[in-house]
Amino acid sequence: MFPLHKLAELPPRTRQRKIARIIQSMEIELGRSGGWDRRDAQALIALLVDDPAAGDSARDLARALASRADDPLILRGLNAVRHDLLRALQAEPAEWDLLSPETGTLDRSGARVFPVAVYLEDIRSPFNVGSIFRTAEAFGVERIILSTRTPLPTHPRAAKTARGAEQAVAWETGELAAIEERGGIFALELGGTPIECFAFPERGTVLLGSEELGLSPEALHLADMSLGRASIVQAGAKRSLNVSVAFGILMQRWFSVLEGAEPGRGSPVDP
Repeated sequence: MFPLHKLAELPPRTRQRKIARIIQSMEIELGRSGGWDRRDAQALIALLVDDPAAGDSARDLARALASRADDPLILRGLNAVRHDLLRALQAEPAEWDLLSPETGTLDRSGARVFPVAVYLEDIRSPFNVGSIFRTAEAFGVERIILSTRTPLPTHPRAAKTARGAEQAVAWETGELAAIEERGGIFALELGGTPIECFAFPERGTVLLGSEELGLSPEALHLADMSLGRASIVQAGAKRSLNVSVAFGILMQRWFSVLEGAEPGRGSPVDP
């Protein structure tokens, strides 16, 4: 660890940045292996107890360390102190900067995977692509097809948001003509059947369109000739959702049907 006497000599903001990095390394060690030094943590937090930037979180953690609190409580305390420091430094993290206990690639061998595909037509934001992959993995999507104008999940910004899901869900690039019927095709689009009433198929492909323009007329025609359009009923004045958020709402509904959680809607797969 960085020598404490040198930390004390640093200018306040430089010291706070350095301590935030040290605490992050402690969190990683404690969260993954339990190999951390309580005495180092106590000495480090002692430097922050009277620092307004650390707020009450440093004092709370100092008391927890002194009382020999268990590791999960200490881990949350360290996390709170670090984020108080980052907030004071106006360096709040983006979602992909947050620590995750996951390491390496995801093992999907024990996961449930359904014969469900997602087609991304001209999605423009790599962040949305990554978020869609993460949601798709969570709900058992088998594969994702990306139009040639959609950023690949290997894009650095997409991969940051996907958090490993881009390595777990099979994907390919292709145009609308390459989509296999496989049970049916439908669009997530305004003006369709509310998802509460939509007859989700036990296998099929959902089409997601551009953040700016929505789905193309060709994509909508393809859906209308098959299973139609599914829509999310909204109450707000704007009536607009981020495409990755809307996809998450839809997939939870489709997943519940596939799991057989709502008999009578669609054609659920036998659990």
